[in-house]
Parts: sequence; C-alpha cells; structure tokens
Amino acid sequence: MKQTAYELLALLDRNLRESVNLFKRLAECPGQRSDVLTPLSNEVQYVRAQAGFEVTTEASDFEQEQATHWSRIHHKYEMWLRDPDDVFLDAEERDEQRKKQGLPPRIVILPWSAEEEEKLLAARRAQAAKKRQAKRTRASSPKAIVERRKK
Repeated sequence: MKQTAYELLALLDRNLRESVNLFKRLAECPGQRSDVLTPLSNEVQYVRAQAGFEVTTEASDFEQEQATHWSRIHHKYEMWLRDPDDVFLDAEERDEQRKKQGLPPRIVILPWSAEEEEKLLAARRAQAAKKRQAKRTRASSPKAIVERRKK
C-alpha cells in the first residue's frame, strides 16, 4: 500500500522529534558539549518545521483545489434539488425574523388568485396579437409596398 504525504510527514516528524530528544539526552551525558549539541538539535528542529511547512503547503493547495471542485458540484446538486417556490418560504421566514427584531417588512406578499392571473395572461396575449396584426397591416399597406420596391 502506498503511503500518503500526510502519513510520511507524520513519520518524519515523529523520527525528527525523537532525534531532538536524543540530542538532549546526549547533551546531559557527562563530558559532552551541550553548547555544540544544542545548536545541532535546533537545526534538526528547523529541518522538521521546514519539511512540515513545505509538505503541508503543497497538500493545502491540492486540498483547496479539491474542495473548490467538489463544492461546485455540490452546489449544482443543491440547486437541482431546490424547489423554485422555496424563495417565497424563505422570504416569509426572513420577514418573520425582521418582525421579531422590530424592523419593518421589506416585502409585501400580495394575495394570489388563479382567476386574476388568467385574466392578466389573457390580456397580455390579446395585446401581443393586436401588435402582430398591426405589424402585418403596416407591412401590406400601399405605402410600405412602394418603399420596399424603392430598396
């Protein structure tokens, strides 16, 4: 089984920490120069910290790219699941929150009637038909025919 960068970094960190502990124990032995061993121990600590920084920086970039990619896919799925009429429920909920805070409402939800909506749609269709008819009439007028011939 292939080890991941995280596993290898943990193993390296553990071994370098053990090396630092060995340097400390060695410096405590009689006749050893702690003024030389302590800076060497510090160098090992520096190498441990630098290795951790480099590996986690690269891993962080990879993890950030993965998070961004999967976040986009998750967001598309959430939007696919969402009912378009949920915005009305969200608006009502937000309006209730504003009322509890003593703020005025930002939206007014008008009463809905299927009959009224059908009348409105029928009026729009009639208006569009009227415009189409007027356009046809203008296109077939004698003046329009003369102008087309000139072109």
